[in-house]
Amino acid sequence: MKLPHRVELVGIAVVAIATVLAFASSLNDAPIVDEVPHIGAGYSYIAAQDMRLNPEHPPLIKDLAGLALVPLLGFSNNAFFTQPWTTDINGQWQFGKSIIFNSAANPDMIKMVARAPMLLVFIFACWFMWRWARERYGDTTAIIATVLFAFSPTILAHGRFVTTDMGAATGILAATYFFLAFLRERTRRSFLLSALFLGLALLAKFNTVLLGPYFVMVAFLYGIDGAWRSRRAWRHAVRMVMLTVLLGITAFVGVVWPVYIVHTMNYPAARQHADTKAILNGYPHSFLKTLVTWMSDKPLIRGAGQWTLGLAMVQQRSAGGNTIFYMGRVVNAGGPGYFPTVYFLKEPLAWWILFSMALTALAFHHRRRPKEHKRGHFFTDNLEEWAWLLWLLIYWGISIQSTLNIGVRHLLPIYPFTILLVSGRIGVLIEWLRVHDRARLQWFSLAIAGLLGWYTFESVRVWPSYLSYFNQLAGGPAGGHRYVADSNLDWGQDIKRLGQWLEKNNISHISIDYFGWADPTYYLGNRYVYTTGSYWKDAKDFMRRNTSDGWIAISATFFEEATNRAEPGASTYRWLMDYEPVTVIGNSIFVWHIAK
Repeated sequence: MKLPHRVELVGIAVVAIATVLAFASSLNDAPIVDEVPHIGAGYSYIAAQDMRLNPEHPPLIKDLAGLALVPLLGFSNNAFFTQPWTTDINGQWQFGKSIIFNSAANPDMIKMVARAPMLLVFIFACWFMWRWARERYGDTTAIIATVLFAFSPTILAHGRFVTTDMGAATGILAATYFFLAFLRERTRRSFLLSALFLGLALLAKFNTVLLGPYFVMVAFLYGIDGAWRSRRAWRHAVRMVMLTVLLGITAFVGVVWPVYIVHTMNYPAARQHADTKAILNGYPHSFLKTLVTWMSDKPLIRGAGQWTLGLAMVQQRSAGGNTIFYMGRVVNAGGPGYFPTVYFLKEPLAWWILFSMALTALAFHHRRRPKEHKRGHFFTDNLEEWAWLLWLLIYWGISIQSTLNIGVRHLLPIYPFTILLVSGRIGVLIEWLRVHDRARLQWFSLAIAGLLGWYTFESVRVWPSYLSYFNQLAGGPAGGHRYVADSNLDWGQDIKRLGQWLEKNNISHISIDYFGWADPTYYLGNRYVYTTGSYWKDAKDFMRRNTSDGWIAISATFFEEATNRAEPGASTYRWLMDYEPVTVIGNSIFVWHIAK
């Protein structure tokens, strides 16, 4: 058997260490907000072949969790006899809570088993980053790209959750790789591989439908390749576009549709039709609404109808926005600056220095290239780079206009290509220095190694609180709550750690305002009572009426939203700002003791 090369061993070690960090950091997490419906829905898909729950997300990632859970929970569960399943319309939240906290198995075991396949998705994404970077640029770039991807605090945070964001990023990465391979070598095998991975990407998250127009644009540019005045080039471009459309149809008909047929196999047609009408009841009348409703009870095509229903739900939610805390205010949307701001604050400063160095390296390398090498085919000579840049332009353009501003996780599809571009530019410059300027190579290599070390240290230092990572310009993980909250910081992950802290400090009663869907009773026992910002007038009122011995714990999201609302008479925790928290659990739950 061929032993791995030394460089390959480095890559394996990087991914192994990152995977251990992700797994270990997950042990004391509670199920985060979106995991509750996703775990329950995924289990129901596999155990019942019925997709009445959580149709607003495609099933692939949830299926992986469900496949892992069936050996633990079996194919029958009491949750299938409860109201959220039998009566409620899309009763995903209570059903998921019942599966996790009311099954025979330990809830923490259910959480960890459901998350195990997510770590495999993370490892697969790391391997793909290594493979593509190495093929395109060589060993040095492969190491840089793998370190930047595997140790990104944001990737580590979301790479372990049963949510669709990491699956979308991985699907887009793999689908684009095989599509570019198909453009270069148009064989039956490359066509089928590209269709397969495009189909899998479409089954990961609905934002991957952007791959359709993206692939069409790439195919056109590849076909025309700068020869805008050539009829032959235009004919070739049209042919490439038609092949791409055929590939997309094949991906949907051959991969997506069959999966949805299986997932609606035991979903009664009359129930699917009634659920669809109820879900779309508040939607504006449109052709799409009429079509989805009509498809929902028709044999064979109702599977496609369920996919289209999910797409319509996502479209409607994206248009509606969310109430969020952003930069000291409570708003319905963060505006065009939201995603650039959270991306800047949530990535380590070492990354931004490397990013700046890559831009400088690009300009330097362009000036130093011989003139004869600057000529050539506009697109095909650097197909990967142009394709990656085009995706970033498309995705950033849509994200900046989006009103669904609830977390940097929605930017995960840009992470692989951004990291590949930055790593590639740095790797190219290192190789150029190796040939032309060995004196500067040593200092430049040391600088890159130092920045990668700093970058990795940031991930190790913030363990296990990857979700709440912010760089030093935001005040670090402890200061991020002043800028944004929700899934950037606080997704209900720290309720178990709160319970451990209460037990360690012998605190028998506490008032809590918890942003999450995990069951506090499981983690806190009978130590808690729920509260809200509107329940107390001020500190004196709290001291007089509380039944929790003066202890109060508030999730960062609820605290910032209640404290920064501008409406007169809005619920508020402003009175707590006169007191220092006794502790902050995982950067996401503030704990005070207000003594009489």
